[in-house]
Amino acid sequence: MKRKALGKGLNSLIPVDAGKKRGGDTVVEIDISFIVPSKYQPRRRFDKEKLEELAQSIKNSGLIQPIVVAEEGRNKYSIIAGERRWRAAQIAGFKKIPAIVKKIDEAKKAEFAIIENIQRENLNPVEEAFAYKTLLENFKITQEELAKRLGKKRATIANTVRILNLPQETLDLIEDGRLSLGHAKVLLGVKDKVLILKLSKETVEKGLSVRSLEKKISSLSGEKKKKQQVDVFLRDASEKLTQSLGTRVVINGTHEKGVVSIKYHSKEQLQALFDILKRSKK
Repeated sequence: MKRKALGKGLNSLIPVDAGKKRGGDTVVEIDISFIVPSKYQPRRRFDKEKLEELAQSIKNSGLIQPIVVAEEGRNKYSIIAGERRWRAAQIAGFKKIPAIVKKIDEAKKAEFAIIENIQRENLNPVEEAFAYKTLLENFKITQEELAKRLGKKRATIANTVRILNLPQETLDLIEDGRLSLGHAKVLLGVKDKVLILKLSKETVEKGLSVRSLEKKISSLSGEKKKKQQVDVFLRDASEKLTQSLGTRVVINGTHEKGVVSIKYHSKEQLQALFDILKRSKK
C-alpha cells in the first residue's frame, strides 16, 4: 500500500471562498482574542515589516483566506494554519477573523501546523530543523520514513536536524540570516565549540563564503595536526632526557628552536649534571 504523504490534505482544510461551505466545512467569524498560537508552530520569528505589509493589505482588501483553528474549549481556539494572517489582523485592528473550526487530534495539529510552514518554504534553517525534529519525535518515525513522506532526501532531513548541535549563538546568526545553511554544515565538522563560535563571528564579520570557510577550517586542521606531531616528538625527547639524566627535563619550542629546562634539587645533583654534560662533549 502506498504511504500517504504528510500534509497532502492541508489544502482541503482551507476552502477557496470564505463564507461558503466546502467539503462540509463552514467559515465562521471568531473573536480574535479567543485564538492562541499553536504550541507546535515551528516559526520562532516573525518579520515585523512583512507583518505590517500584510496588515495593510488586509485593511485594504480584507482577509480573503480564512485561518484554520482547532477548538480547545469554550471560547478558546488554537491555530492550525494561518498564524501570520492572525497576527496581521490584530495589527490591522480587526476584532473578529474568519476561520474554519476543525476537530482533530494532537498528532494532526502538530502535522498541519508544521507541514503548512514547510510546504510554504518560508522557514529559516533553524526553524526547519526544529520542525523536522518535532515530527520525528511526535510520530516516532525514522528520518528515512519522514523523508519519503515529505518528498525530500533522507540526507536533507539528517543534515538539517544536525545543525541543532551547533552552539546557540551560532544558531542565532543562522536565524538572523547572517550565516547560511551551507556555513552551518561546514561548521558541524568542527568539534571545539569555542572555535565554532569564533569562526561563526569571523565569517559574519569578514563576509566569508562557504568555500572560504571550508579552506580556513582545513588550514586550521593542518596546523593543529602539525603541532600535534611536533608535540609528540618533543614529549618523547623530554621523556628520554629525563630518564637519561635522572631528573625532570622540559622542552618548549619546535623542531627548529626552543628551550630545554633541566631541574635539579641540590648542589650535588647540579654538579652531577655538569659532569654528564662534560662527558657528552668528549
